[in-house]
Amino acid sequence: MLLSYFRKIDAYSGIRIFVLAIAALVLTGTDVFVQWERVLLSTLLGGAWLFLSWTVMRDRWVVRGTLFRYLIFLLLAVYWSGEQYLTDLLFFSLFFELNWHLVELHRRKPKTVYVLHSGTITAIAGLWSAYEIFSIIAPAVILTWIVSGRVKIRTLFQWMVAFALPMGLLYGLDLVEWSLILLTDSSTPITWWILPLLLAVFALFEWFQSYRKANQTNKSRAMVAGFWLVLGAAAALYGAASGGVLFFLGLSYHLTNGLRYLKNERLADLLVAGLAIFILCSYFNLIPW
Repeated sequence: MLLSYFRKIDAYSGIRIFVLAIAALVLTGTDVFVQWERVLLSTLLGGAWLFLSWTVMRDRWVVRGTLFRYLIFLLLAVYWSGEQYLTDLLFFSLFFELNWHLVELHRRKPKTVYVLHSGTITAIAGLWSAYEIFSIIAPAVILTWIVSGRVKIRTLFQWMVAFALPMGLLYGLDLVEWSLILLTDSSTPITWWILPLLLAVFALFEWFQSYRKANQTNKSRAMVAGFWLVLGAAAALYGAASGGVLFFLGLSYHLTNGLRYLKNERLADLLVAGLAIFILCSYFNLIPW
């Protein structure tokens, strides 16, 4: 019953997603009402993410005709905001998904402009997280290009040029830091990662099961999302917010596929309902970590 509202596209699908996103934003903003600037920024970033994911990036969010990924992502957003800033999740989600979009455009019809846009956007992202740009963000984008396939040495060189020119300017203005050392002082308790890592086991199992049956486009997407899952988990455990977002994005993609292929719809409903209840209890500190 629960997932039936997100199983097929209809005239009300966009309204359901919008209402669900507003509900998640209101919930995550209940205990930060004094930080009105973060609520405003979350609203702007969330609106941009919702618009772009429903338009130019829709084919990766409407997975095989279902809206499950929106539901999973918003549940994970509530879980994320219990320990970290929602603005980080929304910004990096936009950033990595836009880069993934440019990678896929280049796969379909190779154009230098897609590569240049990706390199430039990555450099500008250093303004948001100056300490993670060289250690996590830029390497993750480069590896995404490589993992997706059909990338030539010339493509990587073009990306490096597009990245280096604005980055050199930002570095000269002391707006970014040259650092290859991951953060190690994260305040997030290690027990908070138990749920995401348990979900990742299910997601990885689904990845191995469905990869063999996928066409070339879906194989490429499965590889990228799986790579994000592994790299993001490793980086997040060292305190990198961008790594955590990578992990959550990869998790949302493969959990969606897992739900899509579950034959027992009642079991799928129970799993999602149980996940939602656990996340809400965790968010309101009803579960001591």
